[in-house]
Amino acid sequence: MTNTEFKDKVILILGGTGSIGSAIGDVFERVGAVVYRQGKGGPHAADISISGDIEKLIEKIISDHGRIDILVNAISAPIAIARFEKKKWSDFEDHLNLQLKAAVISAQIIVPVMKKNGGGRIINILTTYVDGKIPGGLSDYVTAKYAMLGLTKSLAKELGKYNITVNAVSPGFIENNFTKMVPEKAKEIIIRETPVGRLAKEQDVVEAVLFLASEKSPFISGVNIQVAGGADL
Repeated sequence: MTNTEFKDKVILILGGTGSIGSAIGDVFERVGAVVYRQGKGGPHAADISISGDIEKLIEKIISDHGRIDILVNAISAPIAIARFEKKKWSDFEDHLNLQLKAAVISAQIIVPVMKKNGGGRIINILTTYVDGKIPGGLSDYVTAKYAMLGLTKSLAKELGKYNITVNAVSPGFIENNFTKMVPEKAKEIIIRETPVGRLAKEQDVVEAVLFLASEKSPFISGVNIQVAGGADL
């Protein structure tokens, strides 16, 4: 990739040490961006469950660079398949606190800086479940993703006049460490029901994120791009 428009752009990826976040960060780094990968470990460690931890990371980035040009929220708690009546409120809290809380806290610090600097991009990684068929057993995970979709659309409405676009990318099923507990039979069914005939790849998600972060999409805001090979459309 030879795209130079991201050279020296400052990018914060929440969940940047996970599989999707890492793939996004790798590509941005290859095109010359300054990438901060938030996670519980690594050089940019910040734990959303620790009060003030993520705020310190963001404030340090802004202090060092004067800006954050692109915010990508790829953070999520591990999924556990279980009937709704087997779930606890703490399961819902885990997902909401990692995804929604991280998005709200980070945006509230970063948005004023984006306004001051004339614009920016915010991209949230969701799931096709907010647009298509919802499977059983994931009520906590899906609820948090719907909350993230609502935040995406609300922020797009409020921030457009400041040249800040807010969008979402919703991958279909991706085979990685996050989904390794899903039975092979279930994966085979997903492939059969996907018109393109395969599972989504991390690179598919990366390409959608790059498009929304780029100068090719200045008039696109408040949308949710499905990366699902035509499934459930």
